[in-house]
Amino acid sequence: MRIALPILLLSVALPAAVSAETIAARSHITRVTVFPGLAQITREVTVAGPAGMNQLVVPDLPAGVVPATLRVVGQGVTIGAVNVLSGRQPATADLTAPEVKAAQDEVDRLTQVLAGKEFAVAAIRLQAQATAEEIAFLHGLNQRAPAASTDELRAQAQMVNDEVLAATGRALDAEQKARAADLALKPDRDALDHAKKALAALQSGDAHATLVASVSGQGTVEITTYTPNADWQPVYDIHLDRKAGKLVIDRGVSVHQASGEDWTDVALTLSTARPSGQSAPSELSPDLISIAPEVQMDAAPMASAMKAPVMEAPVMLAAPSPGGGGAISAHTELLGATVTYRYPDPATIRSGVDAVRFSLDSVDLTADVYAEAVPSSDTTAYLMAKAKNDSGQVLLPGQAMLFADGAVVGADALPMTAAGTELTLGFGAIDGMRLSMTTPEKSSGDRGILSKSNGSHEVSLLKVENLTAEDWPLRVMGQVPYSEQDALVVKTKVDPAPTETDPDGKRGLLIWKTDIAAGKALTFRLETTLNWPAGQVLQ
Repeated sequence: MRIALPILLLSVALPAAVSAETIAARSHITRVTVFPGLAQITREVTVAGPAGMNQLVVPDLPAGVVPATLRVVGQGVTIGAVNVLSGRQPATADLTAPEVKAAQDEVDRLTQVLAGKEFAVAAIRLQAQATAEEIAFLHGLNQRAPAASTDELRAQAQMVNDEVLAATGRALDAEQKARAADLALKPDRDALDHAKKALAALQSGDAHATLVASVSGQGTVEITTYTPNADWQPVYDIHLDRKAGKLVIDRGVSVHQASGEDWTDVALTLSTARPSGQSAPSELSPDLISIAPEVQMDAAPMASAMKAPVMEAPVMLAAPSPGGGGAISAHTELLGATVTYRYPDPATIRSGVDAVRFSLDSVDLTADVYAEAVPSSDTTAYLMAKAKNDSGQVLLPGQAMLFADGAVVGADALPMTAAGTELTLGFGAIDGMRLSMTTPEKSSGDRGILSKSNGSHEVSLLKVENLTAEDWPLRVMGQVPYSEQDALVVKTKVDPAPTETDPDGKRGLLIWKTDIAAGKALTFRLETTLNWPAGQVLQ
């Protein structure tokens, strides 16, 4: 009885152990959320195994999966232990995707067809080679022939000549047929090359990892992984209609991924959140300071130290950051400080392929159009547009192509523009509006002309000429020096008086807002007088 009981328990437990099966299944990527420099990939696997605990084998996870970030969730399925294997793969049935297998079969079929036809071409060329051997044999007859009379030699030479001529004709004919047959294989070679490209388009070519999990029940298993090899950026086409005073912003996104696997017909979400970045503010430590008696340094050692060569500190360079059709309205959500875009249609983004652009929607803004002139720096004025973002949406920073009245005028970086704030953009030079700056009066203390040694006087003229055939609203920017030292006195006279001074806290800047008629010119006079104590140098 002591022996029978364990045997009985083994016989009872054995059927349960035998009933466990290995379920091998490929996964299908269903959802992808792309963050700046990171992507969250969710794939699904259908589980339909017998009752009890079974082993699920999923062989197509991307290589380099970090187990700590892996998430496996079951719907109708209970998940047990989960392992990620990169070597010693378990033996499973062939899980090659049907479309990949069909493409591989087509490559194999066309390879065999082409090989058969190339064999026929080779057979024709063998005939030419055999004829060449026959010609060589005929040429050797004269050398091997025994001594004979002149008539016999003449007859033999004529026979060899006739046979060589006939054999040469057959060789040329065989080579011509071989070349024609080889040229006729071009459609077969093109078909095979096309089939190979179609197969390569379905294969990622990258290594994969295998997920092995203990599961029970029937349903769907969701596997979530992350890859740093993905990114997205907003892109814009901005159209200015001068007559209508309208700014149309066509919004889009550019998405790139090199995860090692293609994303085919996935639900795509784009987010401005940065899961891989800093999630909390920095901490400050107590800043303890103290004083101590001043140490008097000997002048001689100090002089020696000043003469010693100074080694420059190494310069640290920042490393560079890592890699549609008509307008489609994407669902935009503002979650606190995070903006998300949910693309409405299934999206396909192949791994390692150039960035894919998706169109989102358009934003129409009312624009204030004017010419802006900076005569001290530029020789022409520029077309500008200012608009208030009353769309109720955040315009994220991104690269923008600029169009004015239907023509491309350049590209610029669109800054972050929150709802309710103003946006100012430049749309290229106005070639018919010329700018100049002259200095008819200038004196300084070091030259001692018209001024004391501790003073300086300067008069500058800013000129704007409108050589176009239309009137323009005009914004002119100028500049005068300013001082933060009581001993350095700055006096300025500006004519005409500026509309605005020190814009955005930028001291010394001047702005005039006016209109300039076609064919007219405007002049702005800036007079500056500086005084400072003797023995000081103006910097």
